Amino acid sequence: MGVTLDDAIRLARELLERCPNTKKGVSRLNYCREIIVHGAHVVEESRCSVSLRKAVEVSLKEREGRRRRTLCELQYVCRRLLREAEDIAGKQLRNITPQHCHNMLSSAFSTPHQFCKARIVLHSVFACGIRHGWCNCNPVDAVPKPRLLEVEINTLPWEKIRRLVRTSQLPTHRCCMPALGLMLWAGVRPAEVKRLRWDDIAWEDEVIMIRAKHSKTGGSRCVTLPPVLRRWLGKLCRGRHRTGPICPKNWAKRWLTLRHIAGVLPWQQDVLRHTFASYHLKHYKNLLQLQIEMGHSSPQLLRTRYLNMRGLTKANARRFWSPKEWCP
Repeated sequence: MGVTLDDAIRLARELLERCPNTKKGVSRLNYCREIIVHGAHVVEESRCSVSLRKAVEVSLKEREGRRRRTLCELQYVCRRLLREAEDIAGKQLRNITPQHCHNMLSSAFSTPHQFCKARIVLHSVFACGIRHGWCNCNPVDAVPKPRLLEVEINTLPWEKIRRLVRTSQLPTHRCCMPALGLMLWAGVRPAEVKRLRWDDIAWEDEVIMIRAKHSKTGGSRCVTLPPVLRRWLGKLCRGRHRTGPICPKNWAKRWLTLRHIAGVLPWQQDVLRHTFASYHLKHYKNLLQLQIEMGHSSPQLLRTRYLNMRGLTKANARRFWSPKEWCP
């Protein structure tokens, strides 16, 4: 077996010396046998594992099909984690503890929002490790989430909605009308609307198809095409027979100019999506339907972040969804 008698005696002696006083009824020989069996198992498991750095590499490679922006964010978080915790990066995945994970996240990201986003990414790395058999559990599960204090996002005031809609109908800004309508009356995210095309609108089924490759979350969804938006896109934007992208060229500059001329700056990110959600619930009073329209897996995010009924009246909610109000 490649071990001399002298080596075997020496190993047996070292093993006996390391054995503590055994419990009553357990012989030293049996105790040594347990150490050998369990020790061999631990050594075998360690050989089947990989370093955290290698697991990160594999995890990122498995996500190569994601959108470029998403992939860049994942790569940024992973690089920062590995750079700020070089001593942990070389450890085998199954030997990393929840405390290691907490220390790594805390040293790399200081704000609660950054910590939570990085925690999700690190959790996915260990999930990848479990799938490959490099570890048996996910230590990130035991890392507590910091409490997030959500910043209140108000709906766009009624008068500003009117100014934005009216300004978009001026000849100079008419090319922005379709995207504005989709964000305001369908709750489509700004990043999603830039990827939409006219053939993503199913006129007969009265839905807007947000494909997985266009969605922020990577999941597809169908958003109802309400009467006001159907008339806005079909009649005013003449969209039933149009092709190509929804947004015009130089969209970012045109969208900023429209908001500037309408006098609705400064601007909160996603304010139109929040406006859509609040007016939808105020008028239709159906939280489950709104959750589906928004593409959320649960209504919790709606309750804690999106819905803001302050200043909303039943009369304005009815006018918000009325085609006659916006599409004479």
